[in-house]
Amino acid sequence: MFVLGDFPLYYLHSVFDTVASFADILTDDSFWVLFLGERGLSLIKRYIANDAIFVGLFLSLGPTMLTLLQSLYYNIVDFINQFFYVTVEISDDETIYQALDAYCKTHFLTIKNFKHVAGITQYDTNEDNRPHEEPRNSRLSLIPRRGCVQDVKYKGYKLWVSRENYSPLDKSRGSGEAEELLEALSVTHQRLVIKMRSRNLQLLQSIIQEWLDEYHEKKSGQLSVQKFRCDPWGNLGWNELCTKEPRSFESVVLKKNQKEEVLEDLMAFRTQKEWYVKTGIPYRRGYLLHGPPGTGKTSFIQSLASKVNMGVALISLTTAMSDDDFVQALVDAPRNSIVVMEDIDHCSINDGDEVESKNKSEKRVTATGLLNALDGVFSPEGSLVFLTANDTTKLTPALIRPGRVDVKVLFGYSDRFQTEAMFWRFFSEDDGSKDPNLNGYLEKILDAIPNDEVSTAELQNLFMSHAMILNSRRNLRSIAITGNSDEDEGFASNDKDDEYSVKMKHFDRLLESIPAFLKRVAEDREQAKLHAARKGHIIPISKNSSTTTTTTNDDDKDDGCDNSNND
Repeated sequence: MFVLGDFPLYYLHSVFDTVASFADILTDDSFWVLFLGERGLSLIKRYIANDAIFVGLFLSLGPTMLTLLQSLYYNIVDFINQFFYVTVEISDDETIYQALDAYCKTHFLTIKNFKHVAGITQYDTNEDNRPHEEPRNSRLSLIPRRGCVQDVKYKGYKLWVSRENYSPLDKSRGSGEAEELLEALSVTHQRLVIKMRSRNLQLLQSIIQEWLDEYHEKKSGQLSVQKFRCDPWGNLGWNELCTKEPRSFESVVLKKNQKEEVLEDLMAFRTQKEWYVKTGIPYRRGYLLHGPPGTGKTSFIQSLASKVNMGVALISLTTAMSDDDFVQALVDAPRNSIVVMEDIDHCSINDGDEVESKNKSEKRVTATGLLNALDGVFSPEGSLVFLTANDTTKLTPALIRPGRVDVKVLFGYSDRFQTEAMFWRFFSEDDGSKDPNLNGYLEKILDAIPNDEVSTAELQNLFMSHAMILNSRRNLRSIAITGNSDEDEGFASNDKDDEYSVKMKHFDRLLESIPAFLKRVAEDREQAKLHAARKGHIIPISKNSSTTTTTTNDDDKDDGCDNSNND
């Protein structure tokens, strides 16, 4: 990438003068007489004068000369770039690529000068300042297209940024057709090329670092979720899926003291690195969260990461990757992140005992590779790995032994403590206080919903639907809204019913809806059993609960299977 902006014309004129002088020498007969002699030069002139021979020479030597001239051009450009510019290239398999790419997209200067650009979708902000409405209108936003040189001005310095495709096989520059063929036949990556007219590489490095710091400062306080990428063409690396608002640790309701014990264990691990080194124990910690779907395993991991200011790094074992790819994923995992592998009991792992795959080219993590990566020579120090599963009986005992899984947590169905906590989570006052008038309704709800038969996700669905309706009706008097149903308008305008009576009527309807809710839960359980039977296995359901348990030996039986009959 050669940038003409701000390049002194004096040097450009000098280059043209040199090329013109060289051309004059080549076209002078005396130059060729020195190499060929007068007789040789005469013979060449005789044959070149023949049109057929001249056309043949042109067709055969023309592409070669064009390639040589193209190579000469690139060599001149490289020389100028090395002499007047400093350049940093960042490949898309680097963690910082996405951050720098996002920064550059929002700091371009020359978009008005481009004729061909890329369009992306953006949404209008809520200009009416209505908290109950989301922006609906989309608009077109323009960004530089890949391959275009983009100007960025920062603190008085002008930089040029481009996004390019490249192939590891592209060791030298060739014709455009050759580059296209090479791109089609090989793995194609993207890279950011950042260039600055200076001879101070440290200055460019400091500017790029400031861009990264600014990007991460804007993301501060948010939960970063990244996922390991492994495609059939060999592209490996971690990509940021999204950043989201942190999940409150208090918003996840588990058994009494359960989440506090896990948090205490994790914090103790993070502060005891020197102790691990001193005692000769590998500095890593593994957790297994197991139990039926909808009991809060994933939500708890998100809330735990938010609580300790860490990110979440996802590895999917269903992705086609080899043992070496899996080891590389753990080694390159984003720092200060919790590595999460979900539903490992549903992942197809090659244990070496099955019939050879019909598709011999299919890559899969083997059981040996998984075990060695979690607790082997290549296992990274300081890693925090969380595994989730529904049915622990499908897991090889070697996977969940101490050293690979140090803490097991059973996420069972909701007990009385969780049901009560979920109720107050949705129906407490705005300041967090509990309305004593609701105690009677709470007792009836606790009596109506059996222990250890309903998941917290199902409870959340029940309470949330009623809480949303109650809050919307409470706010109808203060929100200017159109298109209400007759029932809502009646609640908003009926002066005979005060807010308290409306609230009590709403909880009466909540109690009346519980039998239908339990019927739907039973139907879901039955459907899950039928699904499991069709797949040829039966998944037991345990009603026992468990708190955090630190494993001590291979025969630990405290991880009793409290599993779902769902996938």
